[in-house]
Amino acid sequence: MSEPIDFQRATLRRDPRAMTPITSIVVVVVVLALVGLSAYGIAGGFSPAAVQTCQPATSIACGAASNAHDIVLIAPFHSVQQGGAVPLTVSLPAGESTSSYTYNFGDGTSTTTASPTVSHIYNTTGTYLISVKAMVDGLPHDNYLNLVEMQVTQSFANDVNGTLPTVQASIVHNATNVSGGPSPTAALLAGQSITLQGTYATPPSAASFVDVKPTFKFPSSVTETPVGTSTNSSIEGAFLFPTAGIFNVTFVGGATNNTNNLTVPNQYANYTWTVIVPPADTGIGVAGQVVHKSPHPGEIINYEIAPGGARSEDPAIAYDTVSAEPVANVYQTLIQYNGSQTGPTYASYVPVLATCVPGSPQCQNMYGSDLINNVNNYTFVISSAPQFYDHATGNSWGVYPTDVLFSMARDLGFSTLPSPTINPGWIVAQALLGPGNATWDTIHQSYNNSPLDILDSMTVNGSFCPAIAMSQAHGCITFNADAKGLQWPYFLELISDDLGAGIVPCGWFSAQAQNAGIPYWTAGNSTGNGDHPCQVPGATANGITWGRAANQIPAEGWDQWETIGSGATGRFGGNVQYNMAGSGPYYLSQYSVGLSFTLTASPVYSSNPLCTWAGCMPKPGTFAKTVSVTWDPTAQEGEQALGAGIADFAGVPSTDFAFLLELISQGKVVASTSPTLSVFFDAFDLQFSLSGAQQFSTVPITVKSDFFSYLGVREFFTHAYPYNTIEKELNTYDGIVLGTNYGGAIPQYMANYYPTNISWPSGDPCTSTTDPACAAYWWFQLHNDTNGVPGPYYDPELASCSSANPCTLPLVGQTGNPTGDEENALWVDQLTSLSGGALKVIPTDINFLSSIINSQDSAPTQNPMPIFGIGWAPDYPDPTDYTTPLYLENSTYTYGDADAQSLYTSAYGAKSCPVATDYSYYANNMFAQDCQGVAYKSMVKLLGMAGVTPACTTGTALTCQRNILYTMGEKIANQLALYVYTDQQAGFSYAASWINIYATPPNVVTAGPQYAFVQGNGVIG
Repeated sequence: MSEPIDFQRATLRRDPRAMTPITSIVVVVVVLALVGLSAYGIAGGFSPAAVQTCQPATSIACGAASNAHDIVLIAPFHSVQQGGAVPLTVSLPAGESTSSYTYNFGDGTSTTTASPTVSHIYNTTGTYLISVKAMVDGLPHDNYLNLVEMQVTQSFANDVNGTLPTVQASIVHNATNVSGGPSPTAALLAGQSITLQGTYATPPSAASFVDVKPTFKFPSSVTETPVGTSTNSSIEGAFLFPTAGIFNVTFVGGATNNTNNLTVPNQYANYTWTVIVPPADTGIGVAGQVVHKSPHPGEIINYEIAPGGARSEDPAIAYDTVSAEPVANVYQTLIQYNGSQTGPTYASYVPVLATCVPGSPQCQNMYGSDLINNVNNYTFVISSAPQFYDHATGNSWGVYPTDVLFSMARDLGFSTLPSPTINPGWIVAQALLGPGNATWDTIHQSYNNSPLDILDSMTVNGSFCPAIAMSQAHGCITFNADAKGLQWPYFLELISDDLGAGIVPCGWFSAQAQNAGIPYWTAGNSTGNGDHPCQVPGATANGITWGRAANQIPAEGWDQWETIGSGATGRFGGNVQYNMAGSGPYYLSQYSVGLSFTLTASPVYSSNPLCTWAGCMPKPGTFAKTVSVTWDPTAQEGEQALGAGIADFAGVPSTDFAFLLELISQGKVVASTSPTLSVFFDAFDLQFSLSGAQQFSTVPITVKSDFFSYLGVREFFTHAYPYNTIEKELNTYDGIVLGTNYGGAIPQYMANYYPTNISWPSGDPCTSTTDPACAAYWWFQLHNDTNGVPGPYYDPELASCSSANPCTLPLVGQTGNPTGDEENALWVDQLTSLSGGALKVIPTDINFLSSIINSQDSAPTQNPMPIFGIGWAPDYPDPTDYTTPLYLENSTYTYGDADAQSLYTSAYGAKSCPVATDYSYYANNMFAQDCQGVAYKSMVKLLGMAGVTPACTTGTALTCQRNILYTMGEKIANQLALYVYTDQQAGFSYAASWINIYATPPNVVTAGPQYAFVQGNGVIG
């Protein structure tokens, strides 16, 4: 999807900075700022005594420290994705010095430099041991007691290519292994051996490619003894190293094109291990290999910096990262991503509430059909294993197709209110519902979410449901994904989203206590506590008739329910905003609004017995029994708990990053990096509420509410942003890249949709008045009134501003985001300087929840934020998940920012402008201010066509029609300057040392941490 994220987790549902530091899946953005490694080293954080190298003390790896092995090599994380930079810093004990260091990165490359800091990029997955040597007073010193282990995982950029299998590899055994000691490493002594194993976790997702049989590649001096049986997808071997040295053993895998039987050129799915064998009588050990165990077995403790807490725990309403966390653990979806792939085919998913994934061989084997009929009909057979659980009564009952029908009816009913993409229902609505009618009313104008159209988009136990599903499962629901008469080949991506597509209990929601039933169907028909299933509309069972048949419900019969239930009025219908009863591994046992919540393992939870491979939901009893989450207004309590070894997870802001580095160097915290699809930007409000904005400023606001409706003003602000300085000084710290420049709504790594031939604003502001890439050019154009003839971008309001009477307005950021404050301060400095003091922009912060309410819930002209920082994380990995909320009329950000309301006026639709269907003109030419409304309409049309154009299976980005349409749309967006695209998040995640943050591969579309997947030493209890 693309939700807003909060700054400790990510921002609207997923502004990445609003995410929490849970696993590498839950990318918590800790912005590294203020305190450098050099200052940290001076403070004593790098002292050898702080580094734990081995456990237990009797291990051969725990040789007595000597002066020759006293170098400490620090890496701020120990896991990175392919292509990611690994920064390394050397620390020598006090009194020692050297003129050069020789680094061996373990992948066959080394470098000698005078610098104690280096950065290295790994291009192949593997487990690498990094060493460093230096001459001190004429004698060689090294870090053999403190080797750094780096795990390099497969990159998301490679995953989207789809031609390579995913490799999982491990060190099975090391001759130095001691019972109760650390995990085996590839550090050993001459004459000893290690056992290595590699296997394909998932096949290539591209249909024309198949795996090749893997082999091992190793030096001729090394002896291999095969272990077990080698297969077409796995291999295991024991390797004996007779002499000292640094060696590499590689699992060599890959894929072939099944069509022409040609090996994919220069593409391999390899995995490499570095093996270090030191000279005789040399101690050796790997930093961070102390065996730490959870001090509270069976419980996970997490402190999140999330002032204000969650907006809602209703899956049809919740659309931010903080709200997503309980939802992802209590409710379940029909299917979900397998954690290693993302894409539109069955290979990327595992069944959860469904017995199998439509389109998969498993469905074919079970039912004689892959359950995708006539291209657009997706049938899901509902498993009889999962059970809803009502904590208040202790009752449990099965999940049925009517629960899915009910859940999706709520989802679709709320999908257009207060406008599309404000609630998560738009994700499936785009594929299930036909277009609405703007002349009818505002509720149904984007999607026809009247009762009959909603209920007609789904069929319970219809003709596509296999007979065996009725006797051996709980029946079927079929989705008719044929909205607008088009094919929706990525429907599986849409129905897997946990916000919106989470399945709630129909009877329990409709009971009197919850009062969240659907009119003319379940409302008033659920008896007792609602701990039971429902019937389809109009059906009679046990003497109860469940409302009216779909064709008997008035066309506007759900309008009032949709308006109130959607939260569009600022209040929520019923009592399910913070009350939950789901089928997931946990139930909500405690919830303090805005403060904390507790999850407890459900006594009736059952994982899908038909899902038996990687990525399936964990079985009962294999995860922590309790999860305690505190939403802190500051970092203090969480940092203390993390440092004391009490917390499993805690938010650490950038200003305290030196503290986090110290914990990492001591082996108390583990960390990893991974790329993400989460993006951050500042949004312009083209018609903001002047009275509302005044609350953010201690001085009078002197600009008009339509200040940003002027194209030249947005261009000036956009080009005045110091992209280069911010990327180098604030989004990069000691070589760790936390955010990179990008342009447009579509992020990098989104297959090949990211347009590379657009000159998005970048670098630092320049001062040429003749170059449109410079802020000074736009400042000149805003004042260009030659001999009384105004130029195409002349703004009389801004032209009247001066240093004596400046234009004053607030720039709204978020509390708990110190790096964002620094970014805004640098931007304001540039705006002041470039305007000669004629602009007075005042930074101010509000909490994450308030920024969501202002930006999402405000009607056009009611949003009090003239310009504000926010973000978006993926709901599903397709460009529509970004272009829809950021660009289309009355969408997540365009609604509250009054884009269409401002631009679709006569002032910006001059008759002299080329028509909106002249796409080439608007994509390839600068257009005047009075044509920006027509340009916006042209962009919306282009992106609408792109969204329903099939993805390319052959050709390149330059020849693919879908790519061409998206690129043309982004070219227009570039010139409209509706946003300042600040950075695309590079994920940095961390946890207590007993947490295995490498257990689950990164999944860029996971809404919140699924605690049942969290593993580690003592976590289960």
